[in-house]
Amino acid sequence: MEGPHSAIGSRPPEPQPLAWAGVRRVVVTLEPHELEALRPFWYPVLPLEQLGDGPVGLDLLGQRLVLWRTAAAGGDGAVAVAEDRCAHRSARLSGGRVTEAGCLVCPYHGWEFDADGGCRKVPQEPARPIPARFRIRAHRARVRYGYVWVCLAPEARHPIPVFAEAEDPAVRLIHGFFETWRCSPFRVIENGLDNYHHHFVHRGLLEATSPIPAPLRDGIEPTEDGFRFSLPLEVANNGTLSATLDDHSQRLTVERRVRWIAPLGLSLELGWPNGLRQRIVLFAVPQDGRDSRIVRFYFRNDREEQVPEANVTRFERGLIDQDRRILEGIVGAYGAAPVHENLIEADQPIALMRQRLRQLLDGTGAAVAGPSH
Repeated sequence: MEGPHSAIGSRPPEPQPLAWAGVRRVVVTLEPHELEALRPFWYPVLPLEQLGDGPVGLDLLGQRLVLWRTAAAGGDGAVAVAEDRCAHRSARLSGGRVTEAGCLVCPYHGWEFDADGGCRKVPQEPARPIPARFRIRAHRARVRYGYVWVCLAPEARHPIPVFAEAEDPAVRLIHGFFETWRCSPFRVIENGLDNYHHHFVHRGLLEATSPIPAPLRDGIEPTEDGFRFSLPLEVANNGTLSATLDDHSQRLTVERRVRWIAPLGLSLELGWPNGLRQRIVLFAVPQDGRDSRIVRFYFRNDREEQVPEANVTRFERGLIDQDRRILEGIVGAYGAAPVHENLIEADQPIALMRQRLRQLLDGTGAAVAGPSH
C-alpha cells in the first residue's frame, strides 16, 4: 500500500534535449558487463499514474520490458513486469491489451500470459494442454512512493530504500521530474555527491557563499546500501529561492545530509533555519546503456498554502537544467569509474563511490554495502 502519499500531483512536461551549438556529440554507452552487474538492484521505472488499463513498454538496463496492472491490483496498484517479447513469434506484448483477469494478451495471435509469465491461452489450439515452455520471462515489481520499481534479478542486493517521511501525514510528497537525459547515470549521481559545483554551476539561482573548501562533517559513514555524510551550505537568498522556502532572510545556512544509495540512487536531506525539512530523492536509471531516466521527487514538511508546488518545481527545474547542461556535455566518461581523470581531496565521496562500483563490476560487489534484510 502507498499510505498517505499515494496521490500523485501534476508533473511539468518533459523538456526537449538541451541544445549544444557547435559541439559534436560522441555517442558512448555502458559496457554489457556494467549493465549486467547493475541487475540485482531496485529501480523506479515508471510513475504509477502513467500506467493505465493497457500495457506500457520501456527499457531498463538494455532490456525491453512490458508493465501492466494485474487483476489483483484492486486499490493498491499491483503491477506485473516481463520481457516485451511474445514466446510465440516475438511480437512486442506492449502493443497488446490486458484482460479482466489481469492477463496480458499478445496483439499478434492472442496468446495470453499471467503475471508470473506463464501462458494461459493459445487461441489456435484451445483443446491442447499448454506446454510449460510457452512462457515469457517475468521479473519482480513493487509500487512505492507513487512509482513502479523493478528488479531484474531473482534476489535484490538491497531492499527498496525506506524514507520515513512517507508514513508521516504532516509531510507531503511532490513528484518533480521524470525525464530522459543523454548522459551517464554515474555522472548524474556523482553530481549529487559533489559539494562544490554549487559555487559555479548554480550561480544566479543558488548563490553559494560557503568557503571553498569546507571539510566534511564527521567524515563519510558507511550504510547498509552505500554511505552518507553531512556538510552545511551557506547561501545568499533571492526571490526565486525564498519563494520555495517561505523565508526572506538575506543569508541562510542549510544543513545537508547526503546519502548514496548504491548503485544509482541519492537522498539529500535539507534542514533550513525556519524549520523546513525537505528530502530530495534522485535516481538515474540506465535505459539502453546510452540514455538515463531521471527520477526526482521530494518530501517536505510544509503545506501547499505555504509554498505552492509550482514554486518548488520552478526552482528545481532551473537547478537541474543547469546540471544537465554540464552532464550532457561530458564525453568519454560514461562508465562507472572513468580513467584519465584527476580527482582531488574535495572529491572524496565521488572517489569512494567509484571504488565501491569497481568492486561491484569486478565481482566483489558485497563490498558495495552490507547485505539486504
